[in-house]
Amino acid sequence: MLYALLGAVAIGLVLGLLGSGGSILAVPVLVYLADQPEKVAIAESLAIVGAIASVGALTYARQGLVDWKSVLGFGVPGIIGTYAGAALAAYVPGAAQLVLFGIVMIGAAGAMLKGRAGMEAGRQRRAAWVVALLGAGVGVMTGLVGVGGGFLIIPALVLLVGLDMRLAVGTSLSIIVLNSATGFLKYLDVLQASGGGVDWGLVGLFAAIGIGGSLVGAKMSQRVPQKQLRRGFAVFLVCMGLFILVQEGPRVFEAEAAPLAETAQAPAPEAATLATPEAVAPEADPILGSLSPAETAAFLDATPQAQLVDVRTGLEIAASGTLRGASTIAYGPGFAGRAASALDPSRPVVLYCASGARSGRAAQSLADAGFSEVYNAGGFSSLETAGLPTE
Repeated sequence: MLYALLGAVAIGLVLGLLGSGGSILAVPVLVYLADQPEKVAIAESLAIVGAIASVGALTYARQGLVDWKSVLGFGVPGIIGTYAGAALAAYVPGAAQLVLFGIVMIGAAGAMLKGRAGMEAGRQRRAAWVVALLGAGVGVMTGLVGVGGGFLIIPALVLLVGLDMRLAVGTSLSIIVLNSATGFLKYLDVLQASGGGVDWGLVGLFAAIGIGGSLVGAKMSQRVPQKQLRRGFAVFLVCMGLFILVQEGPRVFEAEAAPLAETAQAPAPEAATLATPEAVAPEADPILGSLSPAETAAFLDATPQAQLVDVRTGLEIAASGTLRGASTIAYGPGFAGRAASALDPSRPVVLYCASGARSGRAAQSLADAGFSEVYNAGGFSSLETAGLPTE
C-alpha cells in the first residue's frame, strides 16, 4: 500500500509541475500498486481525476480563464461520449481496456513531446461540428479507459477553437470534471450490475493526496526546467505504456477473458447449499460462490468451522474496523501462498473486502489453489449494515 500512496503523490506532483498529464498515472497505480481490478480501477480513476481537476477548474474559473462557450461546444458532446464509453466498457474485457490504455499512454507521450509551442504555431479555427465530434471522441476514450484526456482537449481547444494556452487549460479542466463525473456515475451502474463497487476510502485518500501533491507541484514548477521535465515524463509514459501492452496483451486472447469477469462475483450456489452446508456432497471441484450479507450471517451461524477472512489492507482496516473473528490476509502478490499457510483448505472460507471486487478475485485464487469451499461475501460496509458484529 505504501507504493500505491507514493503513486498518488506522483499523480499530484506531475499534475502540478506540468499542468496536465499526472492523472494518466491513476489507472496503472490503482491496478499494479493498489491491486484493484481493472474496471474498478478505471471507475476509481475517474473519481480521482475529476476531484483533482475540479480544484484546478475552480482556480481558473475565479480568474476568468474558462471559456464557457467551449465548455458547452466541446463538453456536452464529451458527456454523451463518456456515457457511451462507460456503457461500452460493460462488454469489453478488463485486459482489453488496459491494452487500449497503454496505447493512449504512448499517444499522450507523443502529444507531450510536441510541446505547447507547436500547438500555438498550428492554430487554425475549425467548424463547430468538428469540435463537437472530437469532444465526443475524447469522451468515449474517457469512459472506456478512465483518463481525463487533457492531452487531447488542450491541443483541440488551441488548434481548432483558437483559445490561448491559459484559457485552454482552464477550459480543459472544466470539461474533464464533467466527463469524469459522467463516466464515474455510469461505472457505478456497471459495477453494481456485476456485484462489485468502488473502494470509497481509497478514492478519497488518493484524491486528497493528489490534490495536495498538485498544489506542491505547482509551487515547484517555477524552479524546474519544463522542457526537460516534459521529455522525461514522456519517456516514462512510453515505457509504462509498453509495459502494460506486454503485461496485458496476452490476456486479451485468453479463452476465459469475458466481459465483467474481473469484477463480477462467481455465480452463487443454490440457496439450499448456502443455508445447509452439511448437505453439500463432496465434489472433485471446489465450491466457489457468492453470499449476500444476510446469507453470510446465516452461513456463519450455521457453520462454526467457517473461516472468515478480510482481504483489505491494514490501512483500510485501521480506518474502518473489521468483522469480529476475521483473519486479515491482504489480497495481493503471493496471496494464495499466505492464505494456505494461515488457513485450513478443507474448511469453508468466507472472504470480504471493501467492495466485493478484490474478495472475488481472492476467492478464485483460493479455489485455484485447492481450497474446497470458498465464498465471496462482498463489501465490509454492507456486512456491517446487515448487523454482523465488528471490532
